[in-house]
Amino acid sequence: MAQEHSVFTWNPVDARWIHERGPEMTSPPVPPDVHAIQTYFFDTDGKEWIATVLAPRGRELAAQWQGAYKVPDRVAPPTAPKKSNPAPLFALVLVLLLVGGGAAAVVAGTQSAPNATPAPTSTPGETTIPSAPVAVSGEPTATAGEATTAPTQRPGGTPVPTQPARTLAPTVAPPVGASLTMADGSVVTYSGPARVNIGVAFTVTFTVRNANNTPGTGTFLVSFGNASTGGSKTSSGTLSGSGQLVMNFGGASLPGNYPFTVNYKGQQGQVAILRVG
Repeated sequence: MAQEHSVFTWNPVDARWIHERGPEMTSPPVPPDVHAIQTYFFDTDGKEWIATVLAPRGRELAAQWQGAYKVPDRVAPPTAPKKSNPAPLFALVLVLLLVGGGAAAVVAGTQSAPNATPAPTSTPGETTIPSAPVAVSGEPTATAGEATTAPTQRPGGTPVPTQPARTLAPTVAPPVGASLTMADGSVVTYSGPARVNIGVAFTVTFTVRNANNTPGTGTFLVSFGNASTGGSKTSSGTLSGSGQLVMNFGGASLPGNYPFTVNYKGQQGQVAILRVG
């Protein structure tokens, strides 16, 4: 009769061996996988413990501890680390370089494209003078808001005398020209002041041009004033070779608007008005 083997089962929950059957013997050493249910039996012929799976007991324990029943793990021999293939990485880098180079070429092409020629700002026949370079002065210039003020004291503390403001002389109004066209086309022009003060004498000039633009000739009559200014004063004279007549008038004593009424070759009209006062 063959000798019965001693069978032990490793219980990972209690982390101990359970004697299943066979002669009592010293428990096997701690198994390599302490997290799995596993059995060992002692081979009397080989005098060694052999790992096995006790089917009925294994199924019972597997039902009791779900997922814990399996064949004991054996320590796998160390394997050399698997070398990664650098080809995919090189391909990715190459694609990035190609894409980046293409984008740079497009940008460079747009920047180096010739700009459209601007339309000339000068009109045909106009000569444009190139502006001369502006010379930069080494002297400091005053900035905006820094007004240059004259010194109020001489060196040593002596005050600088202030010059009185210069009073401008009154400006005399230039002679005013007014024209009158007669019925025959001749033109009479008045040259003289538009306003004078009361009692101030003045001088006026009358110029006559015929319809054919020749100088006026003959006698020329001038009436100064009217009923509202105390009456009119009539003077006459002979036109010069250039068709002019210069007349001097004494100062008027009353303020008002004094009309100049002229008569040339029987044609009469008002040529100008002088304000007195």
